[in-house]
Amino acid sequence: MVEITAPRVEGTVTVASGRHYGFAEFGPAHGRPIVWMHGTPGARRQIPESARLAAAELGLRIVGIDRAGVGASSAYLHAGLLEASAEIGEVAEQLGLDRFAMIGLSGGGPYVLASCYLFPDRVAVGGILGGMAPISGPDRAEGGVMNRMSGFAPLVARLRMPLSIALTAGLWTLRPVASQAFDLYARLYDDGDR
Repeated sequence: MVEITAPRVEGTVTVASGRHYGFAEFGPAHGRPIVWMHGTPGARRQIPESARLAAAELGLRIVGIDRAGVGASSAYLHAGLLEASAEIGEVAEQLGLDRFAMIGLSGGGPYVLASCYLFPDRVAVGGILGGMAPISGPDRAEGGVMNRMSGFAPLVARLRMPLSIALTAGLWTLRPVASQAFDLYARLYDDGDR
């Protein structure tokens, strides 16, 4: 079995809207703060083991925050990234993070960019890991699978709820073998990809 460093603290906070957000912290409580926005799919603990260990060694307080509808966070469809990121800012404030860095993995990247825009005096630096080019609008990347799939966007929008329910049910049925699947995954990859 692969050993994974547990969070130093884990819980939820409630923002002004009454919605809850899950969080998990790694590294020392008074370390230099970094807010980690997970990928899609993912959750607050989607922080590589090497980063968890580095947090303790380098004095970094890494705070993973569940996005809306993920993990311990309330389900809610925000009007856009700015509204969602405003609530992430509230979470950071409640956790005592006045000025912090942000990292966004894949689908977490847009939340980092929106937070940098909303909170220029609070977000010292933002980094995107495995970000994606725009798939629509004037800046969209030409070609590729995502560009070809964008034609399905209206259909996916109409079927969002049934697809969400089906995916959730499918994942719940796999839960009994999740640990074994993760262990198999970890054995198949090099140390840098674990």
